[in-house]
Amino acid sequence: MDMLLKTIAAFAIGAGALIGAQQLWLSSMMAQIRSSSASSVLPQTQFKPAFEVDPDKFRAAIMPKPPAFDTKPYEALGVRSAQRQIDIQIRNAQSAVPVPRTFSGMPRR
Repeated sequence: MDMLLKTIAAFAIGAGALIGAQQLWLSSMMAQIRSSSASSVLPQTQFKPAFEVDPDKFRAAIMPKPPAFDTKPYEALGVRSAQRQIDIQIRNAQSAVPVPRTFSGMPRR
């Protein structure tokens, strides 16, 4: 039990020392950055673009507008397909009905 407490205490002391050393190093680096950035100020300049770009033309060049798309023939195909499915359902329903008996020599009405 004594060995376990000594191990935990050593781990805590080591972790504390490591964290303290990192904080000390970080604070010294930040102090150096603050002192060097305060003494040397970069000159301020105006940004001038090298060339002019028209946003509308640039957008049209990247994504050209697709041609007009006529959907009428495809709408007609959809209607025909639905009609065909209805016709098939009606034919299947009619096929399920038994065929009436036929007798030879007796006409069918």
